[in-house]
Amino acid sequence: MPTRRFVAAAVLFPIGLAAAACGQVSSASVGLTATRTSPGVPLARMVGQMIVVRLPGRVPTPSFLARIRAGQVGGVILFPENFGPAGPGALIARLQAAAAQGGDPPLLIGIDQEGGIVKRLPGAPSLAPTQMVTPAIAMAQGYATARNLIRYQVNVDLAPVLDVGRGGFITPRTFGSTPAAVAMRGGAFARGLSSGGLVATAKHFPGLGYATTTTDAGSVAAHAPPRALLADLLPFRAAISGGIPMVMISTAVYPALGVTVPAATSRSVVTGLLRTTLRFRGVVITDALSTRAVTRYYSPSTAAVLAVRSGVDLVLAAGTTSQGADATSKAAYSAVLAAVHHRRVSAQAVASAYELIVRLKQRFSRG
Repeated sequence: MPTRRFVAAAVLFPIGLAAAACGQVSSASVGLTATRTSPGVPLARMVGQMIVVRLPGRVPTPSFLARIRAGQVGGVILFPENFGPAGPGALIARLQAAAAQGGDPPLLIGIDQEGGIVKRLPGAPSLAPTQMVTPAIAMAQGYATARNLIRYQVNVDLAPVLDVGRGGFITPRTFGSTPAAVAMRGGAFARGLSSGGLVATAKHFPGLGYATTTTDAGSVAAHAPPRALLADLLPFRAAISGGIPMVMISTAVYPALGVTVPAATSRSVVTGLLRTTLRFRGVVITDALSTRAVTRYYSPSTAAVLAVRSGVDLVLAAGTTSQGADATSKAAYSAVLAAVHHRRVSAQAVASAYELIVRLKQRFSRG
């Protein structure tokens, strides 16, 4: 699949983060707005396309498949517990069949296949990001990773990590210790994924380089002066210039940027910094909303609503383990749908997200 060249931006300029309020934004009726933007698609199914869930175990239950057929699931993230040595191909085929039976677009099937310490399936990449020392090596590894994942019917790699290795917890997963190195090598890996036919995902915007601990374990703040935090946007800026289709928003807080809630729930990060300043026009996905970095502030379902209000398209409501994963994603779906009906979330925003998601699925469809 041809892709545009990833071009590293040469200059970073100061970015002002607007502290935009998250008030009601739609004065039109829910039904009229949704119908005008996406004719014939029920609002409930548009919301469903925004929900990414986790499958408990290796065998989908009848109720799990029913949710897919009912249009309440847009994507599934897979973990090693979901498949054996043969891989997830047969499982994914069954999940996709349920989506087809419901008349919905194919599911996004995502996995963390970064290389090194985060790698869910055998095969490519054979190197860790830290070992991809040139753009040529990184691009070849990305292409090989795409071909490896496609044979399992995975269509989204939740990679590359575009955080800069500043010595914190994320450092072993990064492409380098400078913004320029990460922009070149991480961007090349993303270009390889895309040219191999896979959705690449730039993460974790606006950067976890200065975070000392993982967002899985507790509330995390990226402490650094604004100038340092903004300098680490270079890899994301370069990837966006090159047309990367998806960006994942972190759940850390950024006090120096005025962001004191998880970034994935912050309108100033999603709509202000990513959409307006960096002009990203692709699909925005949250990092997991059930981790402690989020639950210190909000329940996962409340965080899902706030994320959508902030401009997010895909909500990763997957649960930290398979136990309770179904309840977490069901609650997130119900909360977002109720928020639209009560006009706490704009139906127009949901319809716009739906169209972006469907366009992404069509672009990377191999059916």
